[in-house]
Amino acid sequence: MAKYTVPLSGWASISVTVETDETDPEKIVELAQMEGGASLCHQCAGDYNNSLDVGDEWEPSRDDQGKPEIYTDA
Repeated sequence: MAKYTVPLSGWASISVTVETDETDPEKIVELAQMEGGASLCHQCAGDYNNSLDVGDEWEPSRDDQGKPEIYTDA
C-alpha cells in the first residue's frame, strides 16, 4: 500500500498584552509582534508523521478601514 504525506494548513491566533505609553496603533502592534510568540511542547507538536508548526510571523486583525484592532484593559 502506498504512503502519502499531505501538508494541511489551518488558522491560529494569539492575543498579546503590552504595557506602553504609546498611542499610535501601528506602534502598539509592533510592540505586540516583538513580544508575541507561540510554541508547542514536544507532545503537542507531534511526531514526524503528524507534526504541527505554528510559524513565527503574526499579523494584527484589522477593521474595515484597515486599522489594527487594539483593545484597552482599562
